[in-house]
Amino acid sequence: MSLLRPSNRRIPKVDGDVIGEFDPDAGEVVLFAEDAEASGATELQPNPAAEAHLNMQSGWLEEYRSKGLLCLGGQSSSGWLREGLLEGVQSELGIMLASGMLSDLHTQLASVRSDRVVYLQLQPEADGESEGAGGDLLDAVACPPCCLEVVRLLEGLAHVLDRHLDLGLRRPQRCMAACYESGAFYTAHRDNEHDSTTGQWKNSRLMTAIFYVNAPSWPAESGGALRCHVGVEPAGVQDDAASHRTSSVQPVDVFPAGGRVVLFDSRRLLHEVLPTSEKRLALSIWFVSAPSES
Repeated sequence: MSLLRPSNRRIPKVDGDVIGEFDPDAGEVVLFAEDAEASGATELQPNPAAEAHLNMQSGWLEEYRSKGLLCLGGQSSSGWLREGLLEGVQSELGIMLASGMLSDLHTQLASVRSDRVVYLQLQPEADGESEGAGGDLLDAVACPPCCLEVVRLLEGLAHVLDRHLDLGLRRPQRCMAACYESGAFYTAHRDNEHDSTTGQWKNSRLMTAIFYVNAPSWPAESGGALRCHVGVEPAGVQDDAASHRTSSVQPVDVFPAGGRVVLFDSRRLLHEVLPTSEKRLALSIWFVSAPSES
């Protein structure tokens, strides 16, 4: 079964249920029968280490409120982590890469993105559900312990922002690991788009959190930056936070130094991954809205 160009445009699960349809104009699959991230999403849990790290930063709340973007970690991007944690995640992703778990069957055309990904299950599957990569668009493998520890840190950061901004965030059952080999990229996009025809959001994502799994120093000449087009607001979307937002367009390049964390508004921030000349690894999780709000 081809997930990139299905002959009938309908994307089936293994049990035959239809979960999406290929949109040739967008070059991607639109899921409409099941939201793998929102399904089974749980309340956020606090994390004291994450909250302590966030509170050491200055102006973080206004930064996120005005730009929809927050970057944590500078020259010593991995200094706030437990000793050995970054290396543990690097080892776990290295094993997944070596075993062929990461796939380019992510439902988007090679002209849009050229990374390889694997979805990681954050809690045990219900009895009777299978795990494994490659057969089902929604498949996931068990999240290894160091990756799970990082997810808990990201969840703790999201919990603090949610407490201050009342975003209504929930933690999904799955996160994603991605690998960009030399030359790989991802064109400009938002992680959630507003459909002007239906008046609905295309998915349940509210906040994106990324943890970079590379060496703590990443030279600018290696490329691979996350380019954030701050100030390029989505058309036709108004909300109560508009008065707090920056009015100028400010492209911000975030280099993927190991241990660096980026959090941004999934509905608001236009972003892309610039071509990289080095292998580039990241863990991403999309904190979602409650089902009635998506």
